Amino acid sequence: MKKWIIPALVVPLLAGCGGQSELDTRTFAINHLRPHEATELIEPYVYLDREGVPGSYSAAEAAITVRETPDNLDKIARVLAEYDVPRSDVRLRFQLIEANGFTDSDPAIAEVEAELRKIFQFRGYRLGGEAVVMATDGSRIEQALAGSDGFYSVQAAVYWAQADLIRLDEVTLASRGPGGAGLTTTVNIRPGQTLVLGSSSRYDSPNTILLTVTAEAVDG
Repeated sequence: MKKWIIPALVVPLLAGCGGQSELDTRTFAINHLRPHEATELIEPYVYLDREGVPGSYSAAEAAITVRETPDNLDKIARVLAEYDVPRSDVRLRFQLIEANGFTDSDPAIAEVEAELRKIFQFRGYRLGGEAVVMATDGSRIEQALAGSDGFYSVQAAVYWAQADLIRLDEVTLASRGPGGAGLTTTVNIRPGQTLVLGSSSRYDSPNTILLTVTAEAVDG
């Protein structure tokens, strides 16, 4: 009579394969991340192309539901716990800079004057006015600025586009009263960075108006 011998490794291997194919479903509450941010974070742990038993997920405004192995679900829970946290406030410093044939350097804009000279070809620059405003994620700000040739207002929607990237949406500089100077733009800025948002001019002033912004993250 023949004796059949089953290798000892066969059973553990089959059991291991069966364990890997068992998927669970879990719903995670999202308190601070936007849906697309949450999905970008968890995608590396959801195997949509797994043969036979693919993972899956669906996102809503305040929750994300994932079907995956228990081990991957635990990893997703740890990732969301690390990144789904309150966003820092944002401090924005706007500077209204006047450009023309000025010959003296203005120490108030020494940090940005060198960069301005790379972009524009005016003889000189001076600070016309500046303002600092605090913004929370998803808020809209409006701030008055006083220039030497009149008053201006700056408006923008402010939110965190990524963990280290702030989006200023529809930044608008408008002249209050006659003159007609204004500009509108949308930019992404990193904390600690200074950007030139654009330039404009008033028909009643020989100066060109430049608007710059510096962003800083402020932890509560």
